[in-house]
Amino acid sequence: MLDEQQAQKLKPLLEELMRECDYVERRRHDPVEFAWEYKERLDRELVALLSSCLAYGRVELLKAGVKVILELLGPRPTLAVDEMGPDALAGELGEFVYRMTKGADVVDLLIAIRKVQSEYGSLEAAYASAPEDDHLSRASFLVQKLRAARVRDEFVRGLRYLLPDPADGSTCKRLHLFFRWMGRGPDGIDLGTWEVLDPADLIMPLDTHTSRLCRYIGLCDRKSTDLKAALEVTESLRMMDADDPLKYDFALCHLGISGSCIHKRSEEHCPSCPIESVCTL
Repeated sequence: MLDEQQAQKLKPLLEELMRECDYVERRRHDPVEFAWEYKERLDRELVALLSSCLAYGRVELLKAGVKVILELLGPRPTLAVDEMGPDALAGELGEFVYRMTKGADVVDLLIAIRKVQSEYGSLEAAYASAPEDDHLSRASFLVQKLRAARVRDEFVRGLRYLLPDPADGSTCKRLHLFFRWMGRGPDGIDLGTWEVLDPADLIMPLDTHTSRLCRYIGLCDRKSTDLKAALEVTESLRMMDADDPLKYDFALCHLGISGSCIHKRSEEHCPSCPIESVCTL
């Protein structure tokens, strides 16, 4: 984790990284692009959670998988899920496979989203109704509600992977990505759909690649990619912007997605990187 002096040195470099990021172009290579195509609030929630849950692996492949599902659901995904129901959805998605995610996992997720939205009015309202008011407790509460609303009796590994619980101690990268989309903005990247979620409370969506990058520039020391590491990175980012620590996340993440950072010293890539002077590679 950074100290105050390190934070003051790193902050202008991260600000430069943000300025140099081509957000319009990079959004085309990010699953958040899908949610921007929908205007209705509940449709955006559904599409955003679906897209973030599938946000693992190569971007072009995961986006192709999400596109298959959204083309099936049409312009009003929430209405389509209600009209089709679990049996018709299972029939249409029976052959769907994206890495470890099967069609039945997607059906569980879609039906669960609609059940929770119908019960509470929105996923945001379900999140806000948690008995405890801290972000991680609310996040866990929402996940538990979604898990309980699944179609299948058995809670299978595929659905567990799509809906990890922060209470278990993992980074829950894709879940925190969803919260970033909902809680920040609107700024052309994040949607800012939820009013109840304060950007100051968001937690860094950390995976193996971003975890390494964060270690390179001193945002964390922890080698394990877990919730403790995500919290450590978040606290470091709060030292540079307590109100909006995750404003740096998109530009940092896309250093890797774009191929600008290849996680080894390179005379082709490193000299032009805004954070090269503090990188320990």
